[in-house]
Amino acid sequence: MLKLFKIEWLKINTYRTFWLLFGTFVVFFPLTTFFSASKYMEQTSRVRGSGPSPEDLAKALIGAPFVFPKIWQTSAWFGGHFFVIIGMLFVMLITNEVQYRTHRQNIIDGWSRLDFLRAKASVMFFFVIAATVLVFITGIITGLAFSPSGTDIFEDVHYVAYFALMAFHYLLIGFFIAILVKRTGLAVIVYFISVYVIDGLLWLLLTARGNQMGYFLPFETVDALVPSPFTPEMMKLRTVADYSLLVSTAAYISLFTYLIVNRFKNADLKT
Repeated sequence: MLKLFKIEWLKINTYRTFWLLFGTFVVFFPLTTFFSASKYMEQTSRVRGSGPSPEDLAKALIGAPFVFPKIWQTSAWFGGHFFVIIGMLFVMLITNEVQYRTHRQNIIDGWSRLDFLRAKASVMFFFVIAATVLVFITGIITGLAFSPSGTDIFEDVHYVAYFALMAFHYLLIGFFIAILVKRTGLAVIVYFISVYVIDGLLWLLLTARGNQMGYFLPFETVDALVPSPFTPEMMKLRTVADYSLLVSTAAYISLFTYLIVNRFKNADLKT
C-alpha cells in the first residue's frame, strides 16, 4: 500500500486545493483550540467582586474543558468539527479522478479496480493519521499550558482514539458518496448536507422524548463518542454506552466498505 500511496502523493502534492484545505485544517484547528483555551482561562481566572459572575456560572456548569484530563475530549471535539474540511477534500480528490477519467488510465496502465480503491484508502489513512497526531499534539500542548502541575496527563486520552475512529468513519462515508455521485460539486454538497443537515434533523426526530435511536445514525454513532465538552452534565441526553456505539460504528464501517467495493467493481468506468 505504501507504493500506491507514493503514486497518489505524486498526484496530489501539486494540487493547490489540497494544500489550501489541508493547510486550513492544520493551521486553524490548533489555533482555534488554543485561542479558545486562552480566552476561557483568562475570563474564568479573573478576581471579581462579591456575587457570582456569568463566568463563574459557566465554570460551575462546564468545568475546565481546557485542562487535563478534559482537554483530550475538547481537542478531539474541535478536531472533529474542522475535519469536515478534510472530508470534503477527500471527496474532491476521488471525484476529480472520475470526472477527468484518470481512474480509467490507472486501470489501463495495469492497476486492478481493487488497486485503485487501495490507493485511495492509503490517502484516507494518511489523512486520519496526520489529523490524529495533530489532535494529540494540540491536546497535550494546550493541556500543559493551562493545567496545574501534578495533573494526570494521560487520563481520558482514549478520546484521541475516538477521534481517529470518527475521522476514518467520516472519510469512508465520503468515499462512498464520491463513488456514488461522481460529480465533484454535487458530491461535496451531498456530503456537506449529510453531515450538517440530514444527520442533525434525523437525530432530533429520533431522540424526541428521550428515545436513543438517534445515536445510531451513520454520523452520530461516532459523533456521540466525542460529545461537546461544553455541555453541562445535567443537559446530557445520551444513555447509550460507548461499547454499543463502537459496535454500531464497526457495523457501519463493514457496510460502507462492502458498498464501496461492490459499487466500484461493477461500475461502468466509461461514465
